[in-house]
Amino acid sequence: MKKVAIVGVEGSGKTVMLAGLGELYSHSDENGYFLGPKNYQTASYVAEKIARMRRGEWPMATADDVMQGLDWTLRQRRGDHERPRDVCEVSCLDFAGEVYRAAFGIRQSAPPHLGDEVLKLKDYIRAADGVIVLINLRDVIVRGEHEPRVQEAMWITNGILSFALEERSGRKAPRAAIVLSQADSYADTIKACGGPKGVLAKYLPHVANNYYWLDIMAVSAVDKTVLDDNGNVVPAPDFQPTQLRMIMDWILDDMPVPVRGGASRPAARRPPPAPGRGERPSPQPHAESDWQEPSGLARFFTFRGRRSRGQYWRFIGFSLLGLIIAGARWDDAGVGFFALLMIWPIYSYAVRRLHDMNISGIWLLVAWIPPIGLVLALMMLFRGGTDGPNSYGPKP
Repeated sequence: MKKVAIVGVEGSGKTVMLAGLGELYSHSDENGYFLGPKNYQTASYVAEKIARMRRGEWPMATADDVMQGLDWTLRQRRGDHERPRDVCEVSCLDFAGEVYRAAFGIRQSAPPHLGDEVLKLKDYIRAADGVIVLINLRDVIVRGEHEPRVQEAMWITNGILSFALEERSGRKAPRAAIVLSQADSYADTIKACGGPKGVLAKYLPHVANNYYWLDIMAVSAVDKTVLDDNGNVVPAPDFQPTQLRMIMDWILDDMPVPVRGGASRPAARRPPPAPGRGERPSPQPHAESDWQEPSGLARFFTFRGRRSRGQYWRFIGFSLLGLIIAGARWDDAGVGFFALLMIWPIYSYAVRRLHDMNISGIWLLVAWIPPIGLVLALMMLFRGGTDGPNSYGPKP
């Protein structure tokens, strides 16, 4: 069974992210996926950290003399009368920052008391089929690349990825992704930089130069914060870690899905929920792809990306208003010319409205069949899109 390792330098937000991921997937999602703790230590870790965060406190950092191992089995429920299937193992050895410094070159040699931990960390990374490396956005944006702690994080991150992606005899290099944490606090900066890759290029250029080709995501484990009595930012009691679904989507992106007969086949992407019988998702760009939606009038003529329910309603209102104005000012030929001009934008918005619900735009080809056309029309008008990124791109 495949293994996914989660690592990160000191202060990268591993503790908060892992607690949030364990909490979010303690219940199965719409596709039946959930995380089953492999031991009591993992279950109690998540429960204790989440309880602390619900009280408005951040979890304590890992102590220098503690090595915290967290292990889950990612599983999928397939029905009320079927046993869940095992998908992969997800784990994190939450070492203290000193171990990372010793393992990846900040210290020239490991102190005697850290020798075993350094070997465990390297063996753990070496055995993984997928590696997720965490970087704290606050450190790189607020402190800057010339601050010693950020320089240290940059060097260690390079070391982790270099070690993880090294091809060894009889072993294929694993998939890898860089995850930037605390994205909610720096949404404007991410947008101004053109996305997570732009942030990495601006603030951690050495990492970006070497690993720009990896999947790079920006997430937040806490979607809502408040100020405590001392003016410090702390988790709100009702926070939700829903943004972490992006990480689970990445994990599932390369996992086999079952087919009849008990066999399996590789999956290009996590199967999304279908609108009805016969729905078959088609491969689409990753949620954090480099593709950017065109600006100006060109955005009315593309079939890539997504359109939200509100955007679709506004477009319908604009189209009807244009038709009314054309009818008031021109004759039937003018109205017909306006309608002709709108054909392509109408199909563009319809396709992307389906994409927002994780449905292929190919369904519009059979929209002329009355029952199907009516169902699609009602869905496009009233059904909300998927939360977070899906197979067709980030949430609009």
